[in-house]
Amino acid sequence: MPRTRSARTTSIAAAAAALCLSVPTAAVAHEGAGDVATNERSFQVAASGTGQRMSHVANLQYDRTGEAQNGSDIEFVRIAGRDYALAGTLDKGMQIIDISRPTQPKRVAVFDCKVSQGDIQVWTKKNRVLASYTADGTVGAEGARSRCGRDLKLAADDAGTVIVDITQPSQPQSVSFLPVPRGSHNMTIHPSGDYLYNSNSDLITSTRPAVTIYDIRRPSLPKKVQDFRIPFVPASLGSESHDITFNAAGTRAYVAALSQTLILDTSNPARPRQIGQIIDPAINVVHQSDPITFKRADGSTRTLLVITDERAGAAASTECPGGGLHVYDITGAKVRNPVKVGAWFIPVVQPQDGATCTSHVLRMYPRQKMMTIAWYSQGVRVLDISGLATAQGSPATIALGQGIGMREVGHYTFPDSDTWSFKTNRINRDGSFYGYGNDLVRGFDVYRFRALPGRTVPPLAPRDLAPARTASSAALLAPAAAVVPAFALALLLHRRSRRRVTAD
Repeated sequence: MPRTRSARTTSIAAAAAALCLSVPTAAVAHEGAGDVATNERSFQVAASGTGQRMSHVANLQYDRTGEAQNGSDIEFVRIAGRDYALAGTLDKGMQIIDISRPTQPKRVAVFDCKVSQGDIQVWTKKNRVLASYTADGTVGAEGARSRCGRDLKLAADDAGTVIVDITQPSQPQSVSFLPVPRGSHNMTIHPSGDYLYNSNSDLITSTRPAVTIYDIRRPSLPKKVQDFRIPFVPASLGSESHDITFNAAGTRAYVAALSQTLILDTSNPARPRQIGQIIDPAINVVHQSDPITFKRADGSTRTLLVITDERAGAAASTECPGGGLHVYDITGAKVRNPVKVGAWFIPVVQPQDGATCTSHVLRMYPRQKMMTIAWYSQGVRVLDISGLATAQGSPATIALGQGIGMREVGHYTFPDSDTWSFKTNRINRDGSFYGYGNDLVRGFDVYRFRALPGRTVPPLAPRDLAPARTASSAALLAPAAAVVPAFALALLLHRRSRRRVTAD
């Protein structure tokens, strides 16, 4: 149904559009060293903030310096009945945090790999639980001296992705290194677990952009497949891939490439081919391009692509809301010529004092029709996206807080928020959940989102990735715990009976 807006909403949206159009043409925060914290912190992080339908539960610091904690990406894994958050950092290694009791997060290990970026993916291969960990730019002398550098014999000028074995989360082990001279800003594992696509995110200094593809079927012996060339966009910030998302079947890849979004046919992941391209002048820096498919009331399906704009590459801001979310219809034949539905922004329109304000890492939960997203100085946000199934709009449509099928239903912001990523691993039937933010300034934060107003959702629960042999052993040990004492008692009684017979 067409969306109507009040005069007030229209004027606010127009103001937001004006602010978002008056952006710098340079983006430097992602070149090599990763993002830089722009918000200020005291020796102690702020203990209270403001929010809607959300509360803050816990904070965990990665060190005791009282300085910026440099949190970056975050992923989750469930192993042998316990839940863990894997929190990346710019230079403090991968933090492995037990979140089985969300209100009491406990760090169980740090994978000592002092590299800048720390993008993470998790997959399984032959009874092993593996994670990837990225080094954007070179690992440097400190990275070479850290454990991953020593284990893998890295030199200070190496750049690329480390593969880590986290089958025992408290004892992460280095497995291998995938060298990429231009660095690994992000990388994405194909759903098969057999291939890794690398995004270097370099700016206009690169005139021959490419996605590097590795065969990781043998994680300890990865093999480079090719540098898959992607189009060069002249007069832009850059054309390299910043991030890549696959569909669940692994037949499509959506490449967020700074000045463009590419749609690839990855039916053969070793030999992808381009089938679509989006160049949108309203997007300053294409940061993430994620698909979602909805089933409509008439039984048909609709597939949309949500593209995040990381305005100016997370450089210091003079305005909010910064870059927003741009939605395209890519249903059926539209995949080759996507149709824009509109753009969505958080309902915050204000000048900024230099702290970054723009959209960043999001995660969509298709069955729950929900989204979580980090917005740097504007903290963490929760969206109800159920309306995307039928939303109508146009390239000029601008929504602020609600519109084009998306509605903000929760948020929480601290005075020192500088949140890079915000995701969850569990959602209850009423839509409530514990969410986990990884923050450049604050470190690891746990939030509670109370519930979705007015609707229920299918629960989300993580799958246990513990190797089958571990699960089988646990299953066998359970009855053994009862059988062994009973057997021992029977043996003792039998011996006593024999002693009595002998004595008689």
